[in-house]
Amino acid sequence: MAERNYLSIGQVVNLLRGAYPDLSNSKIRFLEDEGLITPHRTPKGYRQYSKEDVDRLEVILHLQKTRYMPLNVIKQRLENATDLSTLAYEVGLLSDVPLKTEPKETKQKLHPIETIPDMLGVEISFIRSLAENDLIRIIKSPQNRELVDGRDFPIIRYCSELSRFHIEPRNLRQYVSSANRESSMFEQVLVSMLGMDTSDDERDAKLERAFKKLHDLTEGVHTALLKNRVFESLNAVVEDADIDALDEEIARSESTKAKNEETAAPASHEDSLVKPLKVVAPSQSDTVTAGK
Repeated sequence: MAERNYLSIGQVVNLLRGAYPDLSNSKIRFLEDEGLITPHRTPKGYRQYSKEDVDRLEVILHLQKTRYMPLNVIKQRLENATDLSTLAYEVGLLSDVPLKTEPKETKQKLHPIETIPDMLGVEISFIRSLAENDLIRIIKSPQNRELVDGRDFPIIRYCSELSRFHIEPRNLRQYVSSANRESSMFEQVLVSMLGMDTSDDERDAKLERAFKKLHDLTEGVHTALLKNRVFESLNAVVEDADIDALDEEIARSESTKAKNEETAAPASHEDSLVKPLKVVAPSQSDTVTAGK
């Protein structure tokens, strides 16, 4: 089966209609006529949309919906933007679009790889790239069909969002290694918490609660460490300047303190000793006067 690297116009509408209910094939064609998007064309003239085309279309629809911008203004914003993902972030698109939660029946099912573009709006080549970097698995059926586990859908969605920031699957291999290490630690803790007399539903609920607690705690540590490392690097020059200024301030403070101590210092030890009184013998005239 031929690999699909593009979405059809109908697939694009299905992908974005949840956020933009009035989206239709004719509206996308109209935006093309206005020069806002330029999809690829097959030899037979069919429109094919790459991920970049879909991202661009989503920015256009978002600006129309939330900023009420006319198309000529949107077109100018797009032309002036140095990077589409940066523009999407600036207008609040990336932070405003929640990642879809898959229903339980979808997570517990294997899906043919050719159905993924319709379901998740990503290209098959992107799915293969995720598998090549061990982020997900492509399972082969006895008939050699390629299947994707529904439990991997959240990973696919997160990685797709990260690709907007030019973070590709190959850049995420470190998280695979980290997950492999952490899973062993989690398994040891969770196994010790399981009882043999609980039902499957009770066991699953107990595991879910315990996993969430462990994840929240370890994620808190990871987030704090990562944030510290990133901001330490970004603020290194500023921090160096702050340290230099702090050194100067402390030196000035110590110098001022020393001068104040010298000014207010008590007399020396010799000066502080009580000197003996000098006895002066009264003169003869004083004696006579006193006798009178």
